[in-house]
Amino acid sequence: MPELPEVETIRRDLNKELKGRKILKLKFYDWAKMLKPDPETVKKAIEGKKIKEFDRRAKLLLMHLGDHGTTIVFHLKLTGQLLLKKNTDPKDRFNHVIIQLDNGDELHFNDLRKFGYIKVIKDKEELKKLLSDFGPEPLTKEFTVEVFKKILKKTSRNIKTVIMDQAKISGVGNIYADEALWRAKIHPEKTAEKLTEKEIQDLFDALLFVLKQGIEDRGTSVDSYLDVYADEGKHKKNLKVFRLDKEPCPRCKTIIKKIRVGGRGTHYCPACQVK
Repeated sequence: MPELPEVETIRRDLNKELKGRKILKLKFYDWAKMLKPDPETVKKAIEGKKIKEFDRRAKLLLMHLGDHGTTIVFHLKLTGQLLLKKNTDPKDRFNHVIIQLDNGDELHFNDLRKFGYIKVIKDKEELKKLLSDFGPEPLTKEFTVEVFKKILKKTSRNIKTVIMDQAKISGVGNIYADEALWRAKIHPEKTAEKLTEKEIQDLFDALLFVLKQGIEDRGTSVDSYLDVYADEGKHKKNLKVFRLDKEPCPRCKTIIKKIRVGGRGTHYCPACQVK
């Protein structure tokens, strides 16, 4: 699933390419569940409107339109892609929605698994209610080590599950959780409330580091993620443990193990990350 760095990369590129553009038409091919509350409502909400700007909250991409506070929410879920195309380009294999723009560009929503969606949020109050379900954003002034400490000290769940809980911290998923925990030398199954002061600080620093590095590398392409230009992210080369089970740990050369934590495949070094 695209995480904070991937969605942030898409946001920045779409702001550069499509900010101020007028939406001419929405083409919908199949799978009505992708358009919420329904295809006709989405078409009516966006056709003829100008794109004010793109924003991001957690793993959600927000397209603000220049009328009465309407926002279109894109969630890429597991395999969703947003690709910038020309109107002369052929339809993609797993394409379900095309948004046509006034300069001849098209925004294609592709999704192999068809879990992603586009949702109309009619006004600022509805948007505020939607976004209130998410925890603090890691790369903001509001996310301090003290805030992080309070989050961890309130729960007896394992640390990986906590930092992936979107109600606690926004935007962190499987990739960056594994990488941050490795960097901080913390076992993914360690109880959050039992972390020491040093471990909390180390994990706080590690989270910020891996997320910033992921953005600098334009995301991680280990499955289906592509940026809006259909290019892969470059962060795979900087991964230390994620999907590298049976490979030597880059820090101590112990073989990386894979276990399941909270139902998710989890990669860690049994020597560096002792429970």
